[in-house]
This record gives sequence, structure tokens and C-alpha cells, in this order.
Amino acid sequence: MNQRLAYLDNLKVLLVVGVIAVHAAVTYGFDGTWYLESYDEMTSGLVDALTVVIVIGWLFGLGLFFLIAGRLGSPSLDRKGPGRFARERLFRLGIPVLAYTLLVSPALEYFDYRENEGGTGGFWSFFEDQIWHFGPGPTWFLEALLVFSLGYALLRALQRSPRALSRSPLRGRHVAGVVLAIAVSSFAAHLAFPIGSEQFHLQLGMFPQYLILFSLGAAAGRRGWLETLSPDLQRRCGLAAALAVLAMPAILLAGDFFAGGAAEDRFLGGWHWQAAAASLTEGVLATCVSLWAIGYFRRNHNQLRPLARRMAPAAYGAFIVHPPVLVGLALAVQSAPVPAELKFVSVLAGGIAASFWLAGMAARVRPIARIIGAGPRAASDVRRGIGPSTFRRSPRPRPS
Repeated sequence: MNQRLAYLDNLKVLLVVGVIAVHAAVTYGFDGTWYLESYDEMTSGLVDALTVVIVIGWLFGLGLFFLIAGRLGSPSLDRKGPGRFARERLFRLGIPVLAYTLLVSPALEYFDYRENEGGTGGFWSFFEDQIWHFGPGPTWFLEALLVFSLGYALLRALQRSPRALSRSPLRGRHVAGVVLAIAVSSFAAHLAFPIGSEQFHLQLGMFPQYLILFSLGAAAGRRGWLETLSPDLQRRCGLAAALAVLAMPAILLAGDFFAGGAAEDRFLGGWHWQAAAASLTEGVLATCVSLWAIGYFRRNHNQLRPLARRMAPAAYGAFIVHPPVLVGLALAVQSAPVPAELKFVSVLAGGIAASFWLAGMAARVRPIARIIGAGPRAASDVRRGIGPSTFRRSPRPRPS
């Protein structure tokens, strides 16, 4: 393992565990889109507390994935050139999206149709109606990352002559500029695409953040910004993020978020102070938490301990296989005469263990190992810019 990048493996494992936790929470009461929604509900107080934690994590978690992908992708493009880089991204990102959409999604979408929507049709009639509408599920992240990567490769290919890059470190003014860019562009995007709405199986309202952080990561990969992030700037990012986290519950309460209905909708987009506050909070958290976490892990967790050493090579695969694992575990414990809170903990713990184990087993098959980056070369998968993620499953159009 390249010790300079072990901290990114640790971050990757933590973020994949977070994705699994969010989907388990939706199964047991958290408001979200998933194959099993509120299958068994936890107490409202616990759900409200989880809502604050998960919303905060959602505002920066996906952006951090894109920042890391950009950071790792730009040196890879420098080494391989735009053509080879684009071909490898098509293989490493495109095949998992197709495999999930064609092989995994139909069964889970049908299960959602029966359990969440009360459908009564048979599988094959459902399949025939929906064959062109099955969504990529959580692998939409890979789809988006593929588009970003190919666009970046095209821009670099069209660049006539490479300019000399400044090696000056990242400054506070740069961070403030990124925060402001995300806040303004997100507020504008949410006017057309409110938070939670989906277009082409994507939440386009969140894409300004993703694109800006991917671009920041790409610039950082060529300029060494993350490796030269100063302790002082890291602390300031942490302070700004902590203030935003502390302000989040007050903002939600002041805007009557927990009352639901129209009050909740004002946070999702439109000319409302709640939407502006949400966009500013998004900009601060997405930028500052990401930079703080990278700096913290690089200084304090830049080596893989035994458990992480086993989990890191399987993180990408665990992200891909976790949906059917969570659904299967939720069904297995549904009839148990125990509180929903205990079911949530059991499904979460079992989902993490089983997803990483299955991914590790699948990686023993050489063709699969080439795609998910596991096996003998797994330790370098982060250097090749391959990462997991996403939080929400996409809905599909219904047949008339």
C-alpha cells in the first residue's frame, strides 16, 4: 500500500459504511427513497435526530466522493493521456452501471413495486413495461463520475499547450470562493430542480456542488493542494463546518422543517430564506468538512490497520452489492418480535459485514476483480480514481 494514500482508503471505507447506514435508516423510518421505505418505523424522536445527522452527512458526503475522484483522476490522466484515461473509465465505471441496471435493478424495482406501492402484477409483465426505465440505483454516482471524467479528458485533450502550474498552497480565499460558488449555483439550480426531485434518475439540483468539488479535486491533484493543506487552514475549515453543523438544527426549527408540508418544501428550493440558508449551509459543509476530513485523515490515519486493510479493497464492490443485501436482511428480521430500533442496528451491522464479505468473495473472480479494483492490485484502486457511492435510489416512470 502506498502510505501517502492510505488515508484515502480509510475515508473510502467510512463513506461506504455511511451510505449503507443511510439506506438502512430509510428502511426504518428516515424520509428517503429506497427499495424498502419505512418498512418498520422507529420512534419519531430517534428518526428526527437521525434526520439531522443524515442531512448533514448527505450535504457533504457525496461531494467528498467527487472531490476525491477528481484528486485521483487528474494525475492518472497526466500519466495515461486523455484517450487511455477515457477508455479505462468507460470500462471501470460503465460496466458496473450496466450490470447493476440490467441484472440487479429489475428484481429490486419489482420488489419496490409490490411492497411500497401495492402492485399486484406479475414479474414478467412488470419487466416488459419497465425494461427501458430501470434506474441505475445507487450506481448513478458512477454514471455521473463517468460523465465528469470524460468531460475532463475532453477538455484536457483540447488544451493546445499545457500551462505551467502554480505550486502555491491552497489559501483561505480559495476555500471561501468555492463555498460561495456552491452556495450561489446550488440556490439557482434549486429554483428549477428542488432538492429531492429527480430528472433522468439524477438529482440535478445537487450537481453544481458535485461538479465544483470534482473540479477542485482535479486542480488539487495537479497542484498538490491536499498534500500541502496547512494545519491552520484545516482548523479554520473545521471551525466553519462545526458552526454550520451547530446552526443546522436552529435553522430547521426556525423554518418549521419538522412540521412537514409547505414549511419543509421551503428548504428544498425557491425564493425563500430557508432555501438560501440551506444552500449556504450546503456550500460550507460540502467544502469545509471535505477539506477538514482529508487533512485530518492524512495526518492521523495514513495507515491501514488490520480491519481496514481487509475492508478497503472491497469497498467499491460493497457499495455495488449492498442494496440486495440490505433488502434481504430486512426481510429476514421483519417477523422478529423486537423493536424497530433493534432491527435497524441488526440490519445495519449485518449489511456492512455481508456487503464487504460478498465483495471480497466476488473479487476472487478475475474479471470481476479487474472491474471493481480488488485482488492483487486493489491497494492502488484509489490512485486510479475509482471510488464508490451514492445515497438515493432513483424512481422510475410508471406504465399507464
